[in-house]
Amino acid sequence: MDGNQRETIHKIEKLLVERGLRARTIGSTDFPNVSPMKAVEQLMRQCSGAVILGFPQTVIHQGISKPNTQQEKNITDKQLPTPWNQIEASMAFMIGIPLLIIRQQGIEGGIFDIGTTGHYIHTFNLDNYDWIREPSFLQPFNEWYREVLVNNN
Repeated sequence: MDGNQRETIHKIEKLLVERGLRARTIGSTDFPNVSPMKAVEQLMRQCSGAVILGFPQTVIHQGISKPNTQQEKNITDKQLPTPWNQIEASMAFMIGIPLLIIRQQGIEGGIFDIGTTGHYIHTFNLDNYDWIREPSFLQPFNEWYREVLVNNN
């Protein structure tokens, strides 16, 4: 994880704290003694909402999507998030807690595809340090926050 990504996480955590919420992350705030998948499930069931952050974890400079099929196509400089984003978002969706989905510009696939969950997908550019304070992010964030409060009662 690079410095800009850490700074983005810090900004989101700060925004959560300002609203009286606390971010919980396996490997940072929670260190369970079970398998990773079980740990995610256990932690998710203790949460009132989920924030899914899509950062590039893998970059494919040259590759082929769906090889040896009629949908085969060349791909260039594709950025992929961690597979755990898909797992965490799916678990949150299945247990019915509010989802806030945020992706870095260029991230797509699965949970980051528009229309997958019916939720807005927030896309940001790490070069714009103020995106987290813009109305285009804060209004949907506040709607998610209200859902979290309702879910918490």
